[in-house]
Amino acid sequence: MANTSLHVSSVKSPATPAHVSVPVLGATLAAFVSISFLLCMLLGFAGPEWGLHRPWLQFYLGLTGFDFRSVALGFLQSVIFGGYAGASIATIFNFVSRRFG
Repeated sequence: MANTSLHVSSVKSPATPAHVSVPVLGATLAAFVSISFLLCMLLGFAGPEWGLHRPWLQFYLGLTGFDFRSVALGFLQSVIFGGYAGASIATIFNFVSRRFG
C-alpha cells in the first residue's frame, strides 16, 4: 500500500473563468452533425424499409428521400445548423463563465 499524504495549502490560485473557442466548438458540432447525417443516410440507402431516415425528413427542410439533391441539401443544413448551435453554445458559455464563474 502506498503512503498517501494530504497537503493543505492556504495559497489560492487566481481563478480564471473557463473559456471555449467559439469557432472551434462551432466547427466541431458542425462536423459531428454532418457526419451523423451522412452515416444515417448511408444506412438509409442500405435498408430503406427500416424507416430510420424518417427523423431526418422531419427536421430538415426540403428533404424528399434518398436522392443526391436531398443528401447535398441535408449536408449543407447540417453544417449550418451544427455551426450555429456550436457557436451559440460557446458564446453563451463564455458569457456565463465570465459573469458568474
